[in-house]
Amino acid sequence: MRYGDLDALGHVNNAIFLTYFELGRTNFFRDYLGGFISRSIKFVVNHAEIEFRAPIHFEDEIEVLTWISRVGKTSCVFNHKIISSDYQRLFAEGKTVVVWIDGNLRKMEIPQKLRSEIEKMMVNYE
Repeated sequence: MRYGDLDALGHVNNAIFLTYFELGRTNFFRDYLGGFISRSIKFVVNHAEIEFRAPIHFEDEIEVLTWISRVGKTSCVFNHKIISSDYQRLFAEGKTVVVWIDGNLRKMEIPQKLRSEIEKMMVNYE
């Protein structure tokens, strides 16, 4: 968390929650899907949802839990929870849908090798 993430009320600004979700996605790729090289990423966020449960303050230690719950032909659903590092408080939960695109910014199928890896990592905690 950065001091600049805070708003005038002293808690993390609501827009920053999407940045934390983004960190969860990039870490997911790095940790579970063989890396994250920004120049070769071929997806964009198509949809995002957040349910705010509690404010996050600067002194709070947080974790971002991220997992994939669905994979389609051209997209997948990342689920996110922002929790306290002691797992006692839920600050927010939500999801982002990412869509794979080609060089002309049109939807494309997820490459089969990557799709297979994603399918191995899929879980549904809902």
